[in-house]
Amino acid sequence: MSLAEQTALAITAQPVLTNTEECVVFALSSQTYAVAAGQLRTCLSLPRLTALDDTAEYLVGAFDLRGELVPVVSPAVLIGAPLKPAATGDLLILVDAGDYPVALHADAVLGLERVRSQDWDRADRAQTLSTLRIVLSGGGARLIDPTLIGLVLEASGPESAEARLKAFEQQLDAADLSLLEARAERYRALGPARRAMGQPLGRCRDV
Repeated sequence: MSLAEQTALAITAQPVLTNTEECVVFALSSQTYAVAAGQLRTCLSLPRLTALDDTAEYLVGAFDLRGELVPVVSPAVLIGAPLKPAATGDLLILVDAGDYPVALHADAVLGLERVRSQDWDRADRAQTLSTLRIVLSGGGARLIDPTLIGLVLEASGPESAEARLKAFEQQLDAADLSLLEARAERYRALGPARRAMGQPLGRCRDV
């Protein structure tokens, strides 16, 4: 699917929420984001990532979870903001994107909130692919619909996957990278997946 086709889909597709559905709310830098609670799989501490070639600029890397490759998306870059470099205390919000999982980079999980009744701003969704401004019980946020996030580019972007990952890890020292690598090894070696969609946010952990 081309970028133009994805943009058209983002404008015309029905919102993933009703006006009373709950959202998982999280933060990255100074921006607040949300995903439909029914799309949540789990929440993990950030592991060491590997680069994936020919992918969108907002995809910073991927990791192996129980033998399944999970792409990691920067919500900041997704909405056109600067990349937020990784820190050892950062989290990944693992969500369903249809037939595969996607992990969203976060530095804090804020909880569950209900969407207030309002008109959907389609123009904003057109400008920021796969995101939509919404109003929650605790304030505003950008809703991310993971099913609309395109991961593969038809042509190479201006920055290589290796350069993106290097920028993501720029603030980590050798000890930090060793800690993230240990997490990656544990995630790779975990047993069969136990689906956790819609489970309480207490599942956020470093396993």
